[in-house]
Amino acid sequence: MKSNSELEAKDVRIEDLETDDEWQHIIVAHMETWFDVDKKFHLDINAQDSTWLNMTVFFDPYKDTVSILCEVDSDDGSEEFYYEPTKNETELLKDMIAQKIQIEEDQTPKEFCEHYFDEEQEMKQ
Repeated sequence: MKSNSELEAKDVRIEDLETDDEWQHIIVAHMETWFDVDKKFHLDINAQDSTWLNMTVFFDPYKDTVSILCEVDSDDGSEEFYYEPTKNETELLKDMIAQKIQIEEDQTPKEFCEHYFDEEQEMKQ
């Protein structure tokens, strides 16, 4: 993480790409965290063994937007909040998602959405 608390490529890993069931033009990616979540989000969970942060990235390649849902899970329940990434973080995440789609599916993000939308339409027929 940079000194200004911006995320870098080494801080995250993009996993499990899919499209949103309701909004097929949005790519949903689960994000592994490799940074100090307490420092980044002003939390106090690192010292709690049964508490962790799940992060889900929502990327709309048509509107070129990224938002992140953060969920703090513990034995006592869960709490959600949205994090609006900085401009640099947004570009980083869009690039990481696009690279993963290119490597795994040989598609652009828009093609990825269209492919899943087409598959779903075929299944409904």
